[in-house]
Amino acid sequence: MLVFKREQQVFDFSGVRIGGQPGQHPTVLVGGLFFKGQPIVESTKDGTFNKEMAREWVQTGVDMVNRTGHPLIIQAFGRTPLAMEKHLSWLSEAFDGPFMFESTSADARVRAIEYCCETGLAERAIYNSINMSMKEDEKALLRESSIDKAVVLGWAPRATSLVDRMAVIEKMVAEAEQLGITRLMVDPATLPVGAGYGLEYRTLLAIKSQLGLPTCLGPHNAPSAWRFIREPGFDDEGTHLAAVVAATVNAQVYACDCIMYGSMLRTKQVFAAVALTGNAIASAAAETNEALGLDRELFDPPTFE
Repeated sequence: MLVFKREQQVFDFSGVRIGGQPGQHPTVLVGGLFFKGQPIVESTKDGTFNKEMAREWVQTGVDMVNRTGHPLIIQAFGRTPLAMEKHLSWLSEAFDGPFMFESTSADARVRAIEYCCETGLAERAIYNSINMSMKEDEKALLRESSIDKAVVLGWAPRATSLVDRMAVIEKMVAEAEQLGITRLMVDPATLPVGAGYGLEYRTLLAIKSQLGLPTCLGPHNAPSAWRFIREPGFDDEGTHLAAVVAATVNAQVYACDCIMYGSMLRTKQVFAAVALTGNAIASAAAETNEALGLDRELFDPPTFE
């Protein structure tokens, strides 16, 4: 079992503790809502969606938290400022845990920052993400806001080696601190299959061994763009789900503290796979503690036996 020599930081994200040595805390899972293509979505522009189905997805997530002990964070996507506000308004009432927000639109992200501060949701909000493409006006708004939790993305187009990727990460961590972020997790960014996929797993270990910071990753992005499972005979939900679960469990084994698994349509299957692996990690960490004479806290997952 992995034991990092460097002291590991643990941050409290509105009641969810993220970080630490492998096995110390349960792996946190991040489910996504309101992405284009999800069956709940009616209009990404207007922010309309099937609320009954969305509420069922959220309840499934809460049930899996209660059964497995692995915490849940929900990430809301908003294509436009209007959609972002509607999504956050609904989510904040349907789910009482921490949430992330994400958008490819700077205007939508800006509206999310404003909305969270206007409505008292800043304590539950996690900004995703601080990265090299952020503009100065968005940085200024975030710095002046009461949001102090964020994902730091360690991606740059030319950073294709571990050394270069770590240099980007250290620069972005420093940037986050200047923006008033006191609780962060570092995402080394998932690369496409055949174009560097795998470096993110190696980088997860480097982040924890060199910086001691909590890590997160969206490994579902690799199979989502993988041409193999788009070929005839493989382009079905069962095959896609198998690939997403494999990528997720890979991240868990490589000491990732918080994993984004994509659509909440897959909540039950992903939680079951992570719970199984969590049991293996717990047993291995307990044996490691005993063998090395360590006295450290460990997550005790339910075995259902």
